[in-house]
Amino acid sequence: MDDAWNNVELTNISRRKSYTLNHNYDATPKTTCNNNEEQETPKVATLPETKTDSEACLQPGSDIKPKVTNEDVESLLRRLYGISLGEIKPMLSYDDRNYLVTEDPNIKNPLIVSHSPHGYVLKILNSLDSKKEDVVDAQNQLMLYLSKQVKCPRPVANVNGKYYSVETLSGVDHIVRLLEYIPGKMLHEVPITNYLLYNCGEYLAQIVKNLKNFEHAAYNSHKSTWQLQSVPNLKEFVYVLSDVSRRALVEEIIETFQQKVLSQLGSYEMQIIHGDFNEQNIVVERFGANEQDYRVKGIIDFGDTNKSPILFEIGIALTYMVLQAKNLESGGIFLAGFETVCPLNAHLKQNLKYCVAARLAQSLVMGAYTHSLDPSNEYVLVTQEQGWKLIEELWHNTLDTIDDIWEAAADHYLKSSVK
Repeated sequence: MDDAWNNVELTNISRRKSYTLNHNYDATPKTTCNNNEEQETPKVATLPETKTDSEACLQPGSDIKPKVTNEDVESLLRRLYGISLGEIKPMLSYDDRNYLVTEDPNIKNPLIVSHSPHGYVLKILNSLDSKKEDVVDAQNQLMLYLSKQVKCPRPVANVNGKYYSVETLSGVDHIVRLLEYIPGKMLHEVPITNYLLYNCGEYLAQIVKNLKNFEHAAYNSHKSTWQLQSVPNLKEFVYVLSDVSRRALVEEIIETFQQKVLSQLGSYEMQIIHGDFNEQNIVVERFGANEQDYRVKGIIDFGDTNKSPILFEIGIALTYMVLQAKNLESGGIFLAGFETVCPLNAHLKQNLKYCVAARLAQSLVMGAYTHSLDPSNEYVLVTQEQGWKLIEELWHNTLDTIDDIWEAAADHYLKSSVK
C-alpha cells in the first residue's frame, strides 16, 4: 500500500526504503476547560518588519506556489537546521510546499535541542503569504501557546534561533520553517460515526476557549483569501465555473451572505480562530474495543488562523463535518458536541447556514481556480463532487428548515443512551 498522510500520496525522493506513516498515538486523556478558571494571557510578541501590505489577498491569474528542487530542500535542511536526511517525502498542498522529513539516526545534530521522535514537516510558504512575516510570527507564537493545552505541531528554531527565515528560491523570496510532525490517522481516513462528529464539536469548542485570551498584533489587520470576510472576493474567480447555473448559485450565495452576515459583522464576538478545522487537519486515535471507534487527538495546519467572529469558526468546521458525513442532518450532532462546552445564542445559530453555504462556495470556486493553474493537483478538488450536491441541497431545498433539522438531530443524539 502506498504511504499516505493528510489524504495525499507521498512520493519518496530518498534512496532509503519508505515506511508507513499512520502510526498509533499514545493515549492521553482529553483536555477540558473550566469557565471559572483564569487562563494565562500571553504577551503580545514584537513584530518583525513586513515587506509589503499584510492585507493582500490572492489575485486572479496569480501562480504563487514555490518552485523548488529536491536539492533546494536538502540544502535548506542542512544549512538551517543541521539535519542530515534519513528520508524526505513531499506532501501535496494548495499553495505551499510541504515535506515530511526524518533525520539520519546515525548522525548527531546539535542544532535541534529536543528532537521530534517522528520527524518534522518542512514548510516553504507561497510567495503571497511569505510577504506577511508578522503573520507567520503570530502563527508560530499561537502554536507554542496552544501546544501547552492541546496536541498540535510546535515550531522548531533554526540555526539563528528563529522560528522562520526568508530564503530566495528560483529568484523568489519564500518563508521557510520547520514543525514537529504529529503522526496518526486523519479524520477523512476513518469511519465517521456519530460519536466522532460529537467529539469534533467538543474539541473545537475547547480550542475556542483555549484561544480566548490569545492576542498578537498581526491578527488585528491580517486578511486572506480563505477568511469568510473575503467571500465577496469570490466574484473575481467565478469565471472558472463553466456551468452557468452553478455560477449563478454562487453569486446568489455571495450576495445573501453579505446581506445576512457581513452586514452584521460588528455584532458578533471576535477572537483568534483556527479557521480551517477540516478532515485534512484533524488527527484522530482509536479508543475502546470497537475498531470503528475514534476520537480527536490533535489539530494541525495553522496557516489560516485569523481574528474573526466565533460564528465563522463554527460555520467553517460545520461545513467540513457535513461533507464528511455526506448529509446535512449530521451537522446537528457536531453542534451538540460544541454546545456542551460553549452554548450558542439564537442570533448566532440562525446564521450558521449562511456560513456553511459561503464556505462551500469558497472551497468549490477556489478549488476549481487552483486546479485550472495546476491540473495535476487533484488535492484541491477533494470537495468538488460532494460539495456541489450539498450546496445545492442546502440552498434550494432546506435553507428554511435546516435550523430545525440540526436542532432535532442534536436532541435525538443527546437523548440516546449511547453517544
